[in-house]
This record gives sequence, C-alpha cells and structure tokens, in this order.
Amino acid sequence: MPATRLNFRNHRAASLLLAALFVVSVTVSLRAVLDRFDELLHGNQYVAESFDIRTQTLEVDELEPEAERAGLRKGDVVVAVNGRPFQGWSDIEGPVRRARKGDGLLLHIKRRGSAGPVEEDISVPLRQFTYVGYKPGTAGYVVTILFRILTPLFCLALGFWVAAVRVGDRAAWTLLVLMLSVANLIMDSGTSYGHEGALQPFLTGLNLVFTRLGPLALVYFGIIFPERLALDQKFPWIKWIVIGPMLVRAGLFGIAYGMLAHHRDMILRLWAILVAVDPVGDRIELGLIGLFFVILGYKTVTATTSDARRRFLLLDTGAAVGLLPLLLALMWISMRDEAFRGWLALVSTAALLVFPLTMAYVIVVHRAMDVRVALRQGLQYLLATSGIRILQIAISAGIIVLAGTVGANSSVAARVGLIAVGFALLLGLGAFADRLRGWIDRRFFREAYETDEILADLAARVRTMVETEPLLETVASRVAEALHVPRIAILLDGNGAFRPAYALGYGSPPNGTFSEKSLTLRRLRQTQRTLVDFGDADSWVQLTDREERAALEELKPELLLPLSLMDRVLGIMSLGPKQSEEPFSPTDLRLLDSVAAQTGLALENGRLTEAIRDEARAREKQNRELELGREVQERLFPQEYPAIPGLDYAGACRPALGVGGDYYDFLPMSNGGLGIAIGDVSGKGIPAALLMATLRAFLRGQAIDHETDLSAVIANLNRLVFESSAQNRYATFFLGTYDPASRVLNYVNAGHNAPMVLRAGGEVVRLEAGGTVVGLMRAGSWEPGQVEFVRGDLLVAFTDGISEAMNDADDEWGEERLVEAVRTMQAAPVKAILQHVVKSADVFVAGAPQYDDMTLIVARVV
Repeated sequence: MPATRLNFRNHRAASLLLAALFVVSVTVSLRAVLDRFDELLHGNQYVAESFDIRTQTLEVDELEPEAERAGLRKGDVVVAVNGRPFQGWSDIEGPVRRARKGDGLLLHIKRRGSAGPVEEDISVPLRQFTYVGYKPGTAGYVVTILFRILTPLFCLALGFWVAAVRVGDRAAWTLLVLMLSVANLIMDSGTSYGHEGALQPFLTGLNLVFTRLGPLALVYFGIIFPERLALDQKFPWIKWIVIGPMLVRAGLFGIAYGMLAHHRDMILRLWAILVAVDPVGDRIELGLIGLFFVILGYKTVTATTSDARRRFLLLDTGAAVGLLPLLLALMWISMRDEAFRGWLALVSTAALLVFPLTMAYVIVVHRAMDVRVALRQGLQYLLATSGIRILQIAISAGIIVLAGTVGANSSVAARVGLIAVGFALLLGLGAFADRLRGWIDRRFFREAYETDEILADLAARVRTMVETEPLLETVASRVAEALHVPRIAILLDGNGAFRPAYALGYGSPPNGTFSEKSLTLRRLRQTQRTLVDFGDADSWVQLTDREERAALEELKPELLLPLSLMDRVLGIMSLGPKQSEEPFSPTDLRLLDSVAAQTGLALENGRLTEAIRDEARAREKQNRELELGREVQERLFPQEYPAIPGLDYAGACRPALGVGGDYYDFLPMSNGGLGIAIGDVSGKGIPAALLMATLRAFLRGQAIDHETDLSAVIANLNRLVFESSAQNRYATFFLGTYDPASRVLNYVNAGHNAPMVLRAGGEVVRLEAGGTVVGLMRAGSWEPGQVEFVRGDLLVAFTDGISEAMNDADDEWGEERLVEAVRTMQAAPVKAILQHVVKSADVFVAGAPQYDDMTLIVARVV
C-alpha cells in the first residue's frame, strides 16, 4: 500500500469523519460570516474595552484616558462585571459585544489602600471601536468581503473537495488540515468576539488547534508525498519527536483557550506554562516551514520518475509564489516589531492561496503537466473558457458597487442612467458570450481550435471508408497530427485475440496480443476508455498477468480506446503520451471517443448491419426461452412456508443468468418440524438449472422425518445424481431437520459453504460436519452433525454467489462482511435481514456483473 493511503476499511470511517468535520466547519464558518456581515452593517456602533486586563492576575494593565477619568487605576483587580463574578473572558466580552456606542461597564474592583484592600464599584465608559470596513465603497469594505469572507470559504471548499475526491489519501487530508488552518486564521471563526453560548469554548479551542496545525500539516505533506521520504521509511519515529510535542502543544492551547472563556481559575497553571514555552513553539513552527522547503528541494532533485519530477516542480513553483511572500512578510514585521496587518498582510496571505491550489492539483490530477504547460493551459482556460464569465461577474460586481457608492448629491437620473448602462453591457455580453469565446479561441489558441476541427472532420470521414488498411492509416496519421502523439497502434480482433494491425512511431512493429478474457479487454468493455499508468501502485495495470503486462509495456500506451460497436469490441487504439507531456484534455477525449466509435462502425461496414440484426433476433429468442425457464424455476422454489412454532424463516434466490443452479427448499415434517435444504449445482444457466430440478425431485422423493438418517438421504442423492448427470457435474448440498420442541437441528453438509449460527452473545458456529459433494463419485460417506439453538439465535445458510460476490477490482465480499451485515440487523425480521444482506453485497460490488447465482436462507429461533 502506498505511503499516502489511509487504512480505513472501505473508506467508511474516513467518509464519516469527513462528513462530521464538514458539518462542524460549515456551522462555524456560517457563524463567522454572519459576524463579518454584522461588522459591515453595524461597525460604526461597535465599542471596545477602554482598559486591558492581565490573564494571570486579573489586574488592570493598560488604560485609555476615559477609563482613567472614571477612576480606574493600573493594578486594580477586576472581581465582577455588571454584577457577575469574573470567571472567564466571556464575562467581559459578552457585555461588550451587546453594548453600543455610549454604553459602559460596571466593574467591581479590588485595590490596595493605606489601611488594606479596598473594594468598590466603578462605572467605566466604553470607547468606540475603530473599524474602517463598515463604510461601503472604501478599501476596508472590499478587503473585508474578499479577504475575510470569500477567501476562508474558498479554502474550506478546496480542502473538503480534495478530501472527498481522495478520501483514502493522506496527502488530501493533510491539505484539508492546512486549509482549515488558513480559514480559521483569517476568519477567526472560533474566537468570534463576544459569543457566550455553551458551544463557544469548544469552538474557541478548535479554532486555536487548527490555526496551530498548519505548519505541522505542511511538513507532514512534504514527508509523505507522493511517497514517503527515504529517511522516514527507515526511521518513521523520527518525525514524531517534533510533530508529536507540537500536536500536544496545539491540543493544550485549544483546551486552555476554551477554558479561559468560562473557567479561568481551573487553567491558570497550565496557561502559565504554555505562555512560557509559546515563543519556542513559534520558532519551531517557522523551522518546520523551512524544513518543508528543504524536503521539497531534496525530493525534486532525487525524483526517480518524470511524473514525480513534474509534480515537485509544480509544488516548487506554487511554494515560491505562495509561501515565500508570507515568510518574507513575517520576517519583515518581526525585525520592525510591527503588527501583521494592512496591504502587506493582505497581499502575502492572498498569494498563499496559490500553494494549496498547486497542492490540490498534484494530489488530484492523474498525471501532472510540466510547469510551462500548466501555465499555458491555465491561461487558455482563463481566456477561452472562463474569461467571459469572469468579465460578466466583474460587471455585475461593478453595478453593485456603483449603486452603493455613487454620490448622494448626484441626480436620480444620473444614477439610474449609470446603472442602466451597466445592465445593458451585462445583457449584451451575455448574448454574445459564446460567439466571443469562440473568437478568442480561434484568435489566440489556433492550435487547440485546429485540433478540434481535424478530429471532428476525421470522425465524419471514416464512416464512409470501407478498406481496412487505408482506414487504419488515415485514423492513426490524423490523430497523431492533431494531438501531436508520436506513437499510435491499432489492434484488431482475430480469432479471439487482438493483434497489432497498424502501428505508427514504433522502431519495430509491436507483437503483443490481448485475449478476449484479458483484464484490458474487460476494462474496455466496461468503460468508454482507460488510462494506463505503470508507475501507479493502485492502477489496474498491476492486476494483469505477466504476458498481458509485457504486451502493454511493448505498446507503451497512455490511453486505450475501444473501437467498438454496440457492446462488441472490434479493436483497440493505443495512444502514447503527447510530445508536450500534457494529459489528454476532456475535449480531446470527447473527440477521440467520436473517432473511435466511427472507426468501429467503418470496420464492420455493411455486412455488420445484417449480423447485428441476426444477433438481435437470436438474442430475443434466447431471452424468451430464458424468461420461460426462469418462470418454471421460480415455481420449483418454496411457494408457501409451513408454520413452525418458535421459528421465523425465509429464503430467496437470484440467478446470475435468468436461470441458475442454486437450490433451496423447506420441507414440513410429521412431528411439526422443518427440513431445510440448500445446494449449489456446478455451472450456470440452463444445464445447471436442469440438474437443480433433478436434485429437487430426488430429495422430495424421499421420506424425511425427525428420525430419518440424513447421511443415508445424502448417500441416495449422491448415487442418483451421479447416475443421471455428466461426469463433470456435481452439487454442494446442505440438509438439516429442525425439531421445534427440542430446538435441535440435525444436519449433514455435503461440501457446501458452512452455514453459520450467530448466537445472541456474539459467537459464530459453523455447521461443517458431513463429507464431500454429491454426484462427483459413485459412493461416499457423510457424518451427521447436530447443533442446539436458544432463543434469539440466527441460522444463515448461503451459496458462494453471496460470499464471493466481487467488485471490479476482483475483491470478494467475503463471509466476514456477510456476518457483519447480519449483525447490523440481528433484531430485525428475517425477511428484512435477507434483503439487507443482498443489498449490502450489491453495494460492495458497485455495479460489477453478477458472476454466480445468489441464494440465502435466514432463520431465527423466537
């Protein structure tokens, strides 16, 4: 498993954690956005304290003139605010938040007097908070909207999108933590001024934790992406010598800040320690950021693959543009002992967004582009694809700003005329947006425009070509010319194997072949196209056998396209990388799909039409026969369930091919008990269904009672099946008789998947006693088994179509997941359990074909 992959089972825990974190972040950010808008609307009414208080001693430290005139002195200890004991910062920030210009605070203070400590009440006025952002049209107003509202929301959206797309990737989660750190730092979402709710201590602590995790996430990303640092692979504990204590520091700061809101006395000792070591932690954070640059440079120099090198060069560029301005700004203010504010803070923090955008790109993209190519494509996208929309948005924003900032002394007609001109420009631009985008594309990006023209023309021309060799030559040469792909091969089907029929750009013609059953063909049948990445440890290429892998390596493709008609693959087009190393764009893929489809149509020509018609008639007839067979077989399964005291039971079967060889049955017994049978005939389809019907007739032809020797019944079945079927036909079989009076199940297992008894206490008992399958040999022996049930126990019998259901990666669902699915519904009715198990298996295979019949029996002792 790659170093950047999380070991969450099916990513379920990771997805739940991501969802919970998303809910909390959205809740916090929405409240912070509302705070910012309240500042914009009512900032001229905000007030602030006219004094400062030391956290450790609650002594007044700094005084504004109005507080001094009210009688407050340095060294006074604040005991209560507005009649409420001072237990935390919420006791003073809450009243200040509710106050407006002209209000004050009633402080109960303690001070030293000549005769000893003196307590008294002092009414201290509050000063107006100097906030420049509430004036529409000013720079502060625009900065507040763009920087303190939109930028944090963008960070959250980017972080959660990448984590959702790559939920199993540690690098994606690291980016999410970095984005949460930046968003909380800018928005100050946890320490929002003056909130007093019960949730505020948690949000305050969470805010401080995330703001301090940014440097840790940055250096951790450098260590693990795209593969772990060689030193970390050898000594994984080294990084935790620094990261571990810093994580503890972040957590303790979060706890301390949260407790300071309401329980200051409980946290004073810890707070004193944290304040003492905080400068050291700040220097370590700066050192970690510098270490990230060192690691990034080292990995860039030592990268072993071209794709990894391109990713690192992109990261280098993004880091230089995004992080260096912020580091230089921090160094500048540190040397000059200034506050981090103004245009210096705005520009350096805005540039910081370039780096997470670069991180998101190299994490999500299948294959990274060269830096120059990425810049060129980004410019092309900006101008030819999104430029007009951006211009429309800019005009819309201009109209809003114009409406809000036009002078009050201007006439109504002048204001209405200016706004009307803006709306006319907006409507006119919208009417000609598509035409203008097309003109920009043809004028400035003629190469991309001509590529579209060439491939679109090729898709229209090939359908009229009837000779195979000219067709293949034309397709390969025109695609190579349009996309600048120097290496193209086209393979055609011949007697069940796909061999190269035309190759362009190879030193010698490739000889690799692909069988109809190869993984490559299976993927091309299931998907419209498939990418090939030999360097990706999670790529489907790693699942191919040695011969198929050698054929792929000989072709050296980056993209494989099926030349198909309907559901039949007639050939394969293999395209190597572009000369520019750019990945195939969505437009390229769309046009190549069209070319491939039209090429497949031309390969078959006129005779294919009749073949398709014949095939359709044959398929319709076969479907009618299968439907009839399915109806007959469904009647062979139990139509009514005998009522058995103290037993709730149900069964179901879903064939893979309309009809199948799975079998289950419920047989009433004379003592009021129940016979339970389940089997799986080898093979699928109609032959297996016929043997299944024979097996049912043989079983029901025997008298089965509570005193019946089940081993003898299985021996008879074995002889009858052996004599009436081909040598390669056999069946796994399980037969049991349940006595409701004693709650005992006697059984024999003839090579079948062992049914399971799920005890209420958690124990799982497998019913394995028996012998070999029936029908494979003339004679055999089978040992009986017995199990006693108690109330609440569940019996689960199944065929391997349930337990071995596979997804596209050939992973089996397995008996452990079957047990887990039953456990989650253990108290539900058995029919609900049965439906849940089948649904869980379907969810796991995620649309992959059902390769085997699926049969399930569930019974509960009640």
